Amino acid sequence: MPRAFALRPLKIREKIVGLLMVYFVVAMVAIGSTLFVSWRLEGGAAAINDAGSERMRSYHIAFLLAQYVRQPSSALRSEIETNVAQFEKVLRDLEQGDPQRPLSLPKDKDVQEQVFRMRQVWQGDIQPRITRMLDAQQVEERAALLSGYRRAVDDFVGVIDGLVSMVERSNARATTLLRTFQLGLTSLAVAGTALLVYLFSLMVVRPILRLQEGIQRMSRADFDVRLPVSSQDELGDLAEGFNRMAAQLQDIYATLEERVREETLRVEVKNRELAERDKVMAVSEERNLLAQELHDSIAQSLAYLNIQVQLLHEDLKKGLTAEALLELEKIREGVQESYDDVRELLVHFRTRIGDADLETALRSALEKFEGQTGIHTRFERDGALPELPPEHVLQVMHIVQEALSNVRKHARASHVDILLRGGDGCGLLVTDNGAGFDAAHDPGDTHVGLRIMRERAHRIGAVLTLESSPGRGTRMNLALCGSATKKEMQKS
Repeated sequence: MPRAFALRPLKIREKIVGLLMVYFVVAMVAIGSTLFVSWRLEGGAAAINDAGSERMRSYHIAFLLAQYVRQPSSALRSEIETNVAQFEKVLRDLEQGDPQRPLSLPKDKDVQEQVFRMRQVWQGDIQPRITRMLDAQQVEERAALLSGYRRAVDDFVGVIDGLVSMVERSNARATTLLRTFQLGLTSLAVAGTALLVYLFSLMVVRPILRLQEGIQRMSRADFDVRLPVSSQDELGDLAEGFNRMAAQLQDIYATLEERVREETLRVEVKNRELAERDKVMAVSEERNLLAQELHDSIAQSLAYLNIQVQLLHEDLKKGLTAEALLELEKIREGVQESYDDVRELLVHFRTRIGDADLETALRSALEKFEGQTGIHTRFERDGALPELPPEHVLQVMHIVQEALSNVRKHARASHVDILLRGGDGCGLLVTDNGAGFDAAHDPGDTHVGLRIMRERAHRIGAVLTLESSPGRGTRMNLALCGSATKKEMQKS
């Protein structure tokens, strides 16, 4: 028994391509028909023009023959023969057609018979008369032949007029047919477009709208929504997949709230643990920075005091009282400086910003600095500064206090300016009129104070730069936002 095969359901792409191909074939047939009819009309119009030219050429040959009868000449004979040859060529084109022009006579039987009759009259009557007239030697003979030729030409022109009338009637019928095709093509375009729109709406738009409606209902947590499966193509598969997804989401959503509560509690616990760890790490890192400052700063001072004590001991052993007193004064100054350093570091360690903004904190720090050192200070603000997190404000204050400490210990300055800039290039500029130093040969990052200042700037995504030269003071620029800080953060 022959095995039965089930037809495979057409996919949406195959349906659309099939409809468009059918529409395309029908449209091409209609357009080809109109092109064929218009080509026939153009060929018929050319045939009418050529037939009309044959009629004019017949009368022109009669005119030339009349002149030849009165006064024969080789020039007139050559012109008559040229017109006869041209008449032959045009008649041959009418019979055979010329697709290049285009030129073609209608394929009607009456038209073909009329052309055949025109050929017979020309070859059997008109052309022989012309030949005899050109070959006649006597004037009287040529005149008699001319009289008969004129009557024959009138009959021959009647044959040509009959052909022209037939071609004109055929063209009129072709014009009517062309208009019918054009009206049909217009109707086909309208009806075909309406049909395509309806079919596309039925096959594509409606399923998509139902899918969109289902998605909107699902977005409102309506997981009971199901789509009708109206076809076995890709959109039908999509509807089935949507229904499966809705069923799975409905099952998941039943237990989702409990799972969300459990996960929320776990996340809160983790967040608290992370916050505690961050706090411990921040305190530890800050203590490490302060320990480095204590170690490097106090260690240098103690090393210096140790050397001075040894020199004092040597001077006392030698009985050099004046030198011993001088060394003792240096020891006292070293102890005082160590005391100031420790006090300053303790102030750093206890610094808390609280609810104060950066401008208020900077003004307070400058006021204390001026009261302790007697160095004149000035604060300016240019533009609105974006709101900074408390941790950033704290690190900025540590950097400023370290810069002021360097001014106190090394710069021998009489004036310190701080400019707080807002806008896109917001930052901080600290300038003094002290002794300065050679920035090109300065150890830079190996110096504990500068290194710690740069570490603090890096922690908040800022960029710290120093500009200084001997005798011209020092400028410290801390860029808090803008293109410079973005590049620095990308490098990190």
